[in-house]
Amino acid sequence: MRHAACLSLIGTVAALTGCGGHANQFAPPNSSQTYAFASPDLVPRRGQFPPTPSGVHLNLVFNYDVKNVRSEIGVIDVVWGASAPSPKQIYNQFYTPFERDGPYGGPSGGHTLAWWKRHHPDWIEYRCDRKTVAYEFGDANVPIDTANPAVQAYQRTGAVDPALAAGYPGIAFDNLDLGNYAHRCGHFTASGQWVQQYTGRFVDPRFTSYVLEWAKSTFAYIHAHSTTATMAINFSYDGDFNEALNDQLATETDEDLDESGFTNWGTKGQNVTTPQEWRDIVGLILAVQANKGCYMDNGEEPGLSKDITQAERLWVVANYLLIRDDCTYVWISGFTKSGAQDYGRILLYPEYKLAIGAPTGAAVSVNGAWQRAYSGGLALVNPSDDSVTVPLHRTYVDENGKRYSQSITLEATTGEVLLKQ
Repeated sequence: MRHAACLSLIGTVAALTGCGGHANQFAPPNSSQTYAFASPDLVPRRGQFPPTPSGVHLNLVFNYDVKNVRSEIGVIDVVWGASAPSPKQIYNQFYTPFERDGPYGGPSGGHTLAWWKRHHPDWIEYRCDRKTVAYEFGDANVPIDTANPAVQAYQRTGAVDPALAAGYPGIAFDNLDLGNYAHRCGHFTASGQWVQQYTGRFVDPRFTSYVLEWAKSTFAYIHAHSTTATMAINFSYDGDFNEALNDQLATETDEDLDESGFTNWGTKGQNVTTPQEWRDIVGLILAVQANKGCYMDNGEEPGLSKDITQAERLWVVANYLLIRDDCTYVWISGFTKSGAQDYGRILLYPEYKLAIGAPTGAAVSVNGAWQRAYSGGLALVNPSDDSVTVPLHRTYVDENGKRYSQSITLEATTGEVLLKQ
């Protein structure tokens, strides 16, 4: 089990109690593996973020296509990668990549490869053939050696310090991973000598150690800037690494944006988690919440945003309601016609307005599914590969007005939100 000091298992109920005052959390049945969860040196600044006491609270991923940012007021709580630090009613985070150059202050930016070869050829990261620049995701921004203290200083003076001075309350770093997904291998010195840092393989203990050390030192740097400055990272559970390493990275920050979420980055045909993936994600969320960090559940779905089905939306929202505490946000989006992620604009769905109210207890496991009581209804999730029937103790209606009095059957890997009639 996880976090033995805080985890209480009672029958089918797995409620996390006595951890920072957040009793409405839960853990699913887990493997027999145990380990000591080492909390980071710094306590996350949960109190700086908009509270999420009831209902559904939204995190907008970028807002570069929002013509009037004041339209976000009363609708959006947090903007991951805001174009400006205002309006102050929104928690606007400044976006910058974790280990590639720019953008520092906009949706595009950074220096060209030619500029880097002229000014800092020893900062450019290559693959093991010593010829191929280790670009990420086809991104033209140059990968730089952020394990180098001089590069870290460049990153901080070029992005962190100016953004905080401009009024952004927090910095959002993109694309952290325990694995070497860009197959970085090393760099050349200014005199042209090769320096090999990593094996180039995805699983590389030295690379993982570097990422964890970067997160720890950057977390400390931002907290030292002021008593209110915060750090966020984009990191999703990676099954190639053990739970302890995943938890360690997810807790070296004030807030974790889980871009994969429960929809596997919107991968077509795989946009729901397997049962094991679901357990891993929930375990990571527990680690973040037990450490008093904030969590952002990104629900990316395949296809156009306007074509996301009700069932897909309910899967995201029901999972959000199941795992949420008082600093948890969610977002749903699809892709554009060109295949790009449909970020940067406000997309609102009817599930955000369901009158579910506030949670009244922890989640409980019922016949392999999970349910959580709210003042206005029930959140239900079946993460298993089989259909599950859940008994009901009063009459509810679903989003479409269908009545359920004695039980409800959830198909495999589905979610449902029921409202009290």
